[in-house]
Amino acid sequence: MTAGLATLGAIWGSFAGALCSRWPDGRSITRGRSHCDSCGAQIAPYDLIPIISFLVLRGKCRSCGSPFTVGTEFIGLCIGATAALFFPPAQALSVAMFGWFLLPLAILDFRHLWLPNRLLGLLLVVGILFAPLWDSGISWTDRAIGGIAGFATLETVRQLYRLVRRKEGMGAGDPKLLGVLGVWLGWQLLPMTVLIASFLGLATALLSGHRKEQESMEYPLGTFLAVAAYIAVFLP
Repeated sequence: MTAGLATLGAIWGSFAGALCSRWPDGRSITRGRSHCDSCGAQIAPYDLIPIISFLVLRGKCRSCGSPFTVGTEFIGLCIGATAALFFPPAQALSVAMFGWFLLPLAILDFRHLWLPNRLLGLLLVVGILFAPLWDSGISWTDRAIGGIAGFATLETVRQLYRLVRRKEGMGAGDPKLLGVLGVWLGWQLLPMTVLIASFLGLATALLSGHRKEQESMEYPLGTFLAVAAYIAVFLP
């Protein structure tokens, strides 16, 4: 089970990496062959095997020698492996899917401060279908309350900040994401999720540099929430 979910995670991570690279530029994820971003050479199918191709090519393009990374593939692998190690098979698949669908959202928000509605909607649909497999003890009432409370809480904060400061302080996607997380986790885990996300944000701010730089920086709250939500799943 561990090897299977780890392999699926690496494959999904490869897809997520391509999606996060192409989608912000308006390129289709389903059309066109993969190519090197440096020289434009098409990448052969045997060079697209997740992680293995990276090791064989020593992390460099076969055509021009430019370096490339497999960060998303490795993260996807780790998500699948950790889910399999800590949960029984049926639950592990649900937890892994939760992490896998959060992965592109976390990356896009980190890079572009963008949480696409289509991905949020997909995460919601997958949650309605598969979240009960992870924890059947969370009732649909708990999930509904979590969805409403998660969205309403951050949306209220966003509107109050805009009213007081007369400028945007939070993206419109962040409240939607917390609402979707509420459907997955139920209202019970939302406070812990927000607490962990706040800690991650504070740590990032402290490590980011001087105070003037911190005041002008925009922090990817969605990324912090995504990471925090996956961590919260493993808490007792």
